[in-house]
Amino acid sequence: MNYTDTFKSVGLVLSTGEVPLVVGESGIGKTALAKEIAQENHWSLIVINGNLLKEGEIGGLPTIESYGTVNGKKNLVEKKSTVYAVHHKLREIDEEISQGKTVLLFIDEINRCEHTVQQELMNLILNREINGYRLPEDVKILAAMNPSSKYGSDFDYQVVDMDAAQENRFVWLYMEPDYNQWIDWAIEVGIEEKVIAFISTFPEYLHKVNEDDLRATPRSYERISSSYKIYKKNKDSIPRSVFLNVVKGNVGLLIAEEFVSFLESDYPSLISYEEVFSENFLPELIRERVNKESHTRLYLAAKNILKSLDSHILEDRDDSSFYIDRLIEFLKLYPVDLMIGIMKDIKNSYPEVYKLAIDNEAFIESYFESYRLIR
Repeated sequence: MNYTDTFKSVGLVLSTGEVPLVVGESGIGKTALAKEIAQENHWSLIVINGNLLKEGEIGGLPTIESYGTVNGKKNLVEKKSTVYAVHHKLREIDEEISQGKTVLLFIDEINRCEHTVQQELMNLILNREINGYRLPEDVKILAAMNPSSKYGSDFDYQVVDMDAAQENRFVWLYMEPDYNQWIDWAIEVGIEEKVIAFISTFPEYLHKVNEDDLRATPRSYERISSSYKIYKKNKDSIPRSVFLNVVKGNVGLLIAEEFVSFLESDYPSLISYEEVFSENFLPELIRERVNKESHTRLYLAAKNILKSLDSHILEDRDDSSFYIDRLIEFLKLYPVDLMIGIMKDIKNSYPEVYKLAIDNEAFIESYFESYRLIR
């Protein structure tokens, strides 16, 4: 499943009171998924990373506590009992609950910890209790792990597999990278435009296994974007070779060289808002460029254009029919399946465009005409 389908699936499973287990490769966005679910529902997010725990840590270290009792002879007798200290993450849960909040407890990398730690986490996940500490009712649990060769994965993660009884206690949800959804996310959070353009040109590099080298993951490009922002402002003091090494440290040598070459080349820019809307007619050159572009670059171009159009409509509603008519003319140049996908996106992501489009007869006709063509 892609990110959006996984998001919806997790929400459905949580609403039934069960525990969803998201299975996905490192850097794919499992933690981002947990954060978005918590924000969407106004829950507090508490994260426990299984890979960072040591044996006995989550269960709390034992301490001895004295207490008094009366024996059969009515004499006061002092006895000892073992009491376990509460882990600071569990204390955070109690603090949030005391403020009347619902908590999403995200337990990550449950198969990348020691076996004893995994058993402790399983007790917390499946029985909602560990060493006398019981999770409050207003705590929802989401678990995540990396793929294992046990389930047919060809990735060599060092994991501790669960037994069949433990596996059966989860609802398994397999999450896979989707470059179109990554582009949506990247635009929203401000990933560098050149980084987004690189992935739109080479979508296969978003999640790439490089033999005998580092794997490229969606998280890699988030780090590269941060480095590139600094590099482009300080090219006089940061040598190209230094920047290349930093990129290489994120995605491996092959993709690093490709990325830096992409930055330095005169690779055709994406079709822009100005090119589509500045003339009284749609230039023939735009038609030719659309025919030569890949699906991914066309998708990114449309997203950028719609973002600009949404803000322009707010400023100039008097000429609204021109904007929508020109948008329809432009989108009709796209492959039909891509055109339908973008028209659906307009409803969810571009409210000002949607308000005008829904009242435009040509827009509605174009949508249904395109939909009939792919049925």
